[in-house]
Amino acid sequence: MCKVQHKQDPVFWKEVATAFVDEKHNMETARNGYQIPMFQEDPLHEPYFIAIDNREQIIIGPSKKIVATHVVGKLEVLI
Repeated sequence: MCKVQHKQDPVFWKEVATAFVDEKHNMETARNGYQIPMFQEDPLHEPYFIAIDNREQIIIGPSKKIVATHVVGKLEVLI
Protein backbone atom coordinates (compact mmCIF):
# COMPACT_ATOMS: atom_id res chain seq x y z
CA MET A 1 0.00 0.00 0.00
CA CYS A 2 1.12 3.52 -0.57
CA LYS A 3 1.35 6.01 2.29
CA VAL A 4 -1.94 7.68 1.34
CA GLN A 5 -3.82 4.38 1.64
CA HIS A 6 -2.29 3.71 5.07
CA LYS A 7 -3.61 7.04 6.31
CA GLN A 8 -7.13 5.85 5.45
CA ASP A 9 -6.81 2.23 6.63
CA PRO A 10 -8.22 1.59 10.15
CA VAL A 11 -6.93 -2.01 10.13
CA PHE A 12 -3.39 -0.74 9.55
CA TRP A 13 -3.64 1.75 12.42
CA LYS A 14 -5.13 -0.89 14.73
CA GLU A 15 -2.14 -3.13 13.98
CA VAL A 16 0.25 -0.24 14.63
CA ALA A 17 -1.41 0.65 17.96
CA THR A 18 -1.53 -3.00 19.07
CA ALA A 19 2.16 -3.56 18.30
CA PHE A 20 3.01 -0.28 20.02
CA VAL A 21 1.19 -1.19 23.26
CA ASP A 22 2.60 -4.74 23.18
CA GLU A 23 6.19 -3.52 22.76
CA LYS A 24 6.20 -0.16 24.54
CA HIS A 25 3.72 -0.39 27.42
CA ASN A 26 5.24 1.46 30.32
CA MET A 27 2.79 0.78 33.12
CA GLU A 28 0.20 -1.69 34.35
CA THR A 29 -2.92 -1.25 36.35
CA ALA A 30 -5.40 -3.71 37.78
CA ARG A 31 -9.16 -3.53 37.66
CA ASN A 32 -11.31 -6.20 39.32
CA GLY A 33 -8.20 -8.37 39.57
CA TYR A 34 -7.46 -8.16 35.85
CA GLN A 35 -3.98 -6.87 34.95
CA ILE A 36 -4.04 -4.30 32.16
CA PRO A 37 -0.80 -3.32 30.40
CA MET A 38 -1.03 0.33 29.34
CA PHE A 39 1.02 2.97 27.63
CA GLN A 40 1.05 6.42 29.20
CA GLU A 41 2.40 9.53 27.55
CA ASP A 42 1.93 13.13 28.42
CA PRO A 43 2.75 16.52 28.92
CA LEU A 44 1.83 16.34 32.60
CA HIS A 45 -1.22 18.57 32.17
CA GLU A 46 -2.75 16.36 29.42
CA PRO A 47 -1.85 12.70 29.93
CA TYR A 48 -3.34 9.98 27.80
CA PHE A 49 -3.47 6.22 28.22
CA ILE A 50 -3.69 3.44 25.62
CA ALA A 51 -4.78 -0.14 26.35
CA ILE A 52 -6.28 -3.10 24.48
CA ASP A 53 -9.36 -5.02 25.60
CA ASN A 54 -9.89 -8.77 25.22
CA ARG A 55 -11.61 -8.21 21.87
CA GLU A 56 -8.43 -6.49 20.66
CA GLN A 57 -10.07 -3.08 20.52
CA ILE A 58 -7.81 -0.11 21.14
CA ILE A 59 -8.90 2.04 24.08
CA ILE A 60 -7.47 5.57 24.34
CA GLY A 61 -8.46 8.06 27.00
CA PRO A 62 -7.27 10.86 29.26
CA SER A 63 -7.80 8.91 32.51
CA LYS A 64 -6.21 5.62 33.57
CA LYS A 65 -9.34 4.74 35.57
CA ILE A 66 -11.69 5.42 32.64
CA VAL A 67 -9.54 3.37 30.26
CA ALA A 68 -9.25 0.47 32.75
CA THR A 69 -13.00 0.51 33.41
CA HIS A 70 -13.71 0.44 29.68
CA VAL A 71 -11.33 -2.51 29.15
CA VAL A 72 -12.83 -4.51 32.02
CA GLY A 73 -16.34 -3.55 30.97
CA LYS A 74 -15.73 -5.34 27.68
CA LEU A 75 -14.50 -8.54 29.31
CA GLU A 76 -16.45 -11.69 28.81
CA VAL A 77 -16.53 -14.40 31.47
CA LEU A 78 -12.99 -15.77 31.76
CA ILE A 79 -12.87 -19.37 32.96
